[in-house]
Amino acid sequence: MRKKVLFVTQRMIMGGIEKALIAMLNSMQLKDYDVTVKLMSEEGELYEEIPEFVHVENIFGARETALEKMWKYTKKGDIITAVKTGFYTKLIQHTVSNYKQNRYYSRMVPRDETVYDIAIAYHSPVTFPDVYVMNNIKAKQKAVWIHCDVSYFEEALRKQGERFYSRFDCIFCVSKYAMTKFIDIFPNLKDKTFPFYNVIERDKLETLSKAEESYSDRFKGIRILTVGRLSVEKGQDMIPEILSKLLLKGYHVRWYLIGEGILREKIETMIKEYQLENNLLLLGTVKNPYPYIKDCDIYIQPSRHESYALTVAEARILRKPIITTNTGAAEQISQGETGLIVNFEKEEIYHAILRLLNDKRLREKFSSNLSQQVVDTTKEMERLYKMVENAP
Repeated sequence: MRKKVLFVTQRMIMGGIEKALIAMLNSMQLKDYDVTVKLMSEEGELYEEIPEFVHVENIFGARETALEKMWKYTKKGDIITAVKTGFYTKLIQHTVSNYKQNRYYSRMVPRDETVYDIAIAYHSPVTFPDVYVMNNIKAKQKAVWIHCDVSYFEEALRKQGERFYSRFDCIFCVSKYAMTKFIDIFPNLKDKTFPFYNVIERDKLETLSKAEESYSDRFKGIRILTVGRLSVEKGQDMIPEILSKLLLKGYHVRWYLIGEGILREKIETMIKEYQLENNLLLLGTVKNPYPYIKDCDIYIQPSRHESYALTVAEARILRKPIITTNTGAAEQISQGETGLIVNFEKEEIYHAILRLLNDKRLREKFSSNLSQQVVDTTKEMERLYKMVENAP
């Protein structure tokens, strides 16, 4: 009988978690597994990239208000479900705890009676997939995937509780840094917590980097690039002031940001404030960012919080000189050999950029050293396959 594998995540937007999931699914095509992905909503730029062999299910079905759901169940004669929907909707409206909200949502959707060999809450922590996998799914083994620096969510994580996460058979973290942060909060779960690096399809990435044109502005100076959701944790709000100082020093640089997010309006305001309209360009969401990474001169990851930073791994594969803040992304870099690691301070980031701008040989050294590295995380999948095959 074919092994049944389930992934539960939120949606397939253009993000590191979603790209890593697509790579994992593609890696599983050679295995004769029955793979299902359950989504909270069928939206996002990467939805169409889910491989054809994967079954896709929408947990909540069509978008409906609570009243619409209650009326639908009432017409079917399912009064109990209609009443439960109304009851839990009221509870959700009057609670501020993410864990409790997710628990109430999980009670509004039916349990899946399929028995999976392994069920994975892929978008974690403190999310609906965590609670749904634990409460609504039958599986011989259950795993949870930690994609972030959990210290950022420590209060919410503690509310969800060690007792909750202890019910998972395995806790995978996308870097040693992320694993350490999780164990710091829940030391009693150390024996079931392991690093599992994001799977990257190196050959596909290199092919995509040559598939189309990148920058169309014919800029002749140094191109700096940052890719990621425009958010406080990603640190792009630091960029305008740093770039302004570089320009005042006379450096011929242009900084490009790929990604969308809640910080866009703030960054646009800062662009006007510092008069950076020609030098800090917001490119928005780009489905294929790899030509831009390939053609930039310096890649910078200025994050406040980061568990792994898939974009840093991608920049490494494309042999770009890298500057990263001292987060989980730093374990990918050899200081002074393949990039520069700095603290999350404007002055440190600024001086690291100066160092690369003033030293072309150092940039070439980083690129040369990266060309000799093999960035291949596909072997990580063997750990998952072992769990699937050994399911009781």
